[in-house]
Amino acid sequence: MSSDLQDIFSLAAKYYFKKYKKQGGAQAEIAEKLGITQSYVSAVMSGSRMASLELMEQIAGILYGPFEEFLAVGRRIQKGLEPEITKKPEPKQGVEKLIAQLTHYVMDHQRIEKELAATKDFYQDIVQNLQSGVIVTDYEDTVFFANRMMFDITNIPQERLLGINIFSVEDKFPGLESAEFSTKYQEAKKSLQPLFYENITVVTPGGHKTYLSGWMIPKVSEGEFEGMTCTIRDTTRSQELTMLLSITLDNNPDAIGITKMKEKPWGYGTTYFTNKKMRKLFGHQETDYKNISLKESLDRCEKFIRNKKRWRNFLAQHAAKGLKGSFIIRHTNGKEYRWTSENLLDNDGKQWGRMAVVKEIDQGRRKGDD
Repeated sequence: MSSDLQDIFSLAAKYYFKKYKKQGGAQAEIAEKLGITQSYVSAVMSGSRMASLELMEQIAGILYGPFEEFLAVGRRIQKGLEPEITKKPEPKQGVEKLIAQLTHYVMDHQRIEKELAATKDFYQDIVQNLQSGVIVTDYEDTVFFANRMMFDITNIPQERLLGINIFSVEDKFPGLESAEFSTKYQEAKKSLQPLFYENITVVTPGGHKTYLSGWMIPKVSEGEFEGMTCTIRDTTRSQELTMLLSITLDNNPDAIGITKMKEKPWGYGTTYFTNKKMRKLFGHQETDYKNISLKESLDRCEKFIRNKKRWRNFLAQHAAKGLKGSFIIRHTNGKEYRWTSENLLDNDGKQWGRMAVVKEIDQGRRKGDD
């Protein structure tokens, strides 16, 4: 949005708010009417925060009325003129002055329209070229905007999506399966709160199974649902790679466990992944490892380890220092295993979690504890 338009809006807002305040109005009332915070209203009116055209029009409507006339006052203030024209035309030069005033008003109105159109085109170009899909619906759940990326995701031209109801998409496009998407949309609509969804499945008319992630953001006016903005990111490749990695680790002959740590170097975080061998070795076959804490997972492992106290000390010491280390555990099945744990780092080199690999020891080649 041009800074000139923002400055003009701010000047007009300050001028009209003084009048609004004299009549008993307050920023808190404006914030309540718009469903936003008072601090945000104050920042927008003072010009310290950028705002959408829609929000600016709403504020102008509360303080004064027509947006074009509201901005015209801001322009007059910017030029050092009286904000509002109150004098009547003088009898001798009334017609000439009236024509001049009308000409100025028409030219100013055209200028404002051009600025608004340019601003709209600017933001629309940004949304159209996003690498995420975007669809926007009205209060009846009918799509009135879809960006170009929606074609890449659904293989349905964006213009054909327009006018389609979210809950009847599958009827309009035979072969499209989007029930999970509709369910998440309904959840956000019912709660009137933004909802993040992850790796839901949609099958395109061409039979391609796609995984999607993104946000459902309801538009709310006076507590009523007015539509939804849906951001849509194709996470198919990421999900397929995750599934491939999971299958690969599941078939590894060694037991593998991955934990996601808390912010502190050591603490009971969450169990992120355990493969088949790990679950079998420590009695987790019937457990969904994603639903238990690391503490609970270690407590269960402990039941199968004879030298559990020394094993616990090893875990605490090495995890606290973020070190790689190994320890020989004596399993209740009579065998011995080398438990090796080390840090997992993210792209910035920060500790993300820990990985444990448990290998059976060949009794003929047994080494001492590390």
